[in-house]
Amino acid sequence: MTNLHFNYKDVFRAGRLGFSAKKIWLAFLGLLIAHIGYGILSYLAHITGGIEISEIWEIYRLVPMYPTGLPWFSWIIWIIAFLWYLFVSLISGVAISKVTYEQLKGDEFFEIKEAIKFALKSGKSAILAPVVLTLFMLALVIMGLILALITWVPYFGQLFFAVMSILAFAVCLFILYLAIVTIVSLIIGPSIVGETGNDTFDTLFESFSVVNDQPWRFVVYEILLIFVVLIGVGLLGFFSAKAIFLGQDVIGLIISPEKLDNLLINAAYYVKIAVPPLFPESFHNLFSGYLESIHMTNLLYPPNYLPAYETWSGAITSFILGIVYYFIVLFVKSLGVAILWAGNTVIFTVLVKKKDDKNLLEIKEEPFEEEKKVEEIKPEPAKKPATKKPKRTRKRTKRSK
Repeated sequence: MTNLHFNYKDVFRAGRLGFSAKKIWLAFLGLLIAHIGYGILSYLAHITGGIEISEIWEIYRLVPMYPTGLPWFSWIIWIIAFLWYLFVSLISGVAISKVTYEQLKGDEFFEIKEAIKFALKSGKSAILAPVVLTLFMLALVIMGLILALITWVPYFGQLFFAVMSILAFAVCLFILYLAIVTIVSLIIGPSIVGETGNDTFDTLFESFSVVNDQPWRFVVYEILLIFVVLIGVGLLGFFSAKAIFLGQDVIGLIISPEKLDNLLINAAYYVKIAVPPLFPESFHNLFSGYLESIHMTNLLYPPNYLPAYETWSGAITSFILGIVYYFIVLFVKSLGVAILWAGNTVIFTVLVKKKDDKNLLEIKEEPFEEEKKVEEIKPEPAKKPATKKPKRTRKRTKRSK
């Protein structure tokens, strides 16, 4: 079992815990599945809004952003795409948190398939917790709108509005409080489920408990975790770029420069990272400055496609290399996701110790229900039937008279 300090120092373990082949692979699978579903639905959202596929490709490549200025039904399709991405990410977070929790308890060989099985079985709690809170907030808003219709009644409506204003103010404050809890449940919910296997109600209870009992620790720890994630992703991105350039130099010793440049430029044409416009300009500047420092600005501004070297074989090779580039980008992003969920697992463990004086690493986990059923169904060893001893019969002998 790992000996934690149960303070802010444990947050810095997230970098080491996240830098794990198991967690990075789980994060990679989650990101791949999330991006495939999101990309297909996002393209569908833009196409239904009347935008040509070529225009979408030119602006976003494989991952379109939200459909600005498109009709309402395009927004509905995009919201479904966003929810797909969010739910897959939460389930992936449960699996990573489960592996991290078992590692903190001392089990370094917890299998990936067991983590995926656990996430698929218990991950619905991490999804339903924020969904329940969101639906409850929507219900409060709808009730407020219904009550607001009473103001249309002459004379009485205005008096009713004045009397109910204090209650409406209290309800609005409560909605803001629920919004904060919803954000907290999205951030730490997968770690709650990964460590405790809680159902939806218990996950909600822990989310409320964190907000009520340890709000400042939670905020400070999450800020520290963001710095750890940025440092880890920045370092891996730097070394990944250097590895790409090293590979180009080595291959350039064998392949002619004209052929290699043609293949790599056309491969870079397929790859583009689209930063959401919703992000502040400072983030855009920071991200573009980082890519410029590692000489990978083509991820933001892809080059134009050149006539393929050796026609069809060169085109296919460039396309495959473009897919490899995307895998490298997902690999770098996967480290950030792995550090994030591993760090939240540590943070939740520390917060439980602070607020409940309970060490989750000392709790023995109960076996899955499936394992219990197997044990119940397991037949008992068959008992050998008792063999009856043959009765002894006396032979009658005729007495001689």
